[in-house]
Amino acid sequence: MRAKRKIASLLFLAAVLYLSSSRPLDAAKCRPNPEHCGDTGQQERIPLKIYRNFLVVAEGELGGATRQNFILDTGTAPSMINAGLAAQLGLATAPSTSVVGGKTIPTQTAVVPEIRLGPIRAVSLPVQVHDLSTYERELGIPVAGIIGLDVLSKSSFRLDFNKREIEFGDISRQGVPVHFDTRTGLAVVEVSLGGKLLRMLVDTGSDNFVLLGGNFADVGWLPLRDTSQTGASLAEHGLPVQVFPMPDIALGGLHLNQDRAYLVPDRADPEFDGFLGVRALGFRALSYDQASETVYLEK
Repeated sequence: MRAKRKIASLLFLAAVLYLSSSRPLDAAKCRPNPEHCGDTGQQERIPLKIYRNFLVVAEGELGGATRQNFILDTGTAPSMINAGLAAQLGLATAPSTSVVGGKTIPTQTAVVPEIRLGPIRAVSLPVQVHDLSTYERELGIPVAGIIGLDVLSKSSFRLDFNKREIEFGDISRQGVPVHFDTRTGLAVVEVSLGGKLLRMLVDTGSDNFVLLGGNFADVGWLPLRDTSQTGASLAEHGLPVQVFPMPDIALGGLHLNQDRAYLVPDRADPEFDGFLGVRALGFRALSYDQASETVYLEK
């Protein structure tokens, strides 16, 4: 059996955490109280923990009343469960494959009996099984899994980084609209970078703008620098990167910029050209409208 891809390599995301390691952790306590099954249209808010100003953690329930920490990551499809927890729960696993940065790797899949997050109740949920201990060491908390848009899209919601909360129910359609592809479980937005049109994955699991160099026959249009000290550190994780000053970015009528961006030369993906960290470009909120299957990025 071939599972849906886990889009963002865990190795890459660990490197992203390394990039942000100089920033102090910023967390808010989270105690959700889910009461509804599915999107009832009623408003319900749960608080979030926000680490390093971008990585979102919420408490959910796994298999009934057990509260667990889940990372909310729009760049992950399908959702994941920590390998250690899967073993602890005695979940049956099956061999599968995952496409990571254009490479097919062996992995495991399982079916989680039930996950609850706010009003969302996902039953018999197929997930990938991965070792998430890197996150646990970096964040200093137990991590049960990573919840992607395959689960979050079961309800309309608005995730507000500044307020450190996610609100479920009807939302106002504000911001840059991005279509959510139910086939892939991804939200990919078109961005003009230095006059070149790119397809960028909307990713709350990163706070950087990263291009996959394998998607381009020629990267001479990028003002690449030699690998920096940061890049060298990433190379130690198996990800040599090159840094370039960010040209003008045009996105949904907005013109944005960032001090630096990254190119991973040997990675490719047919669905998108790179990762657009939601916080990298200063977006303060991300919303999803279930009726129109549209993600909105709010400045």
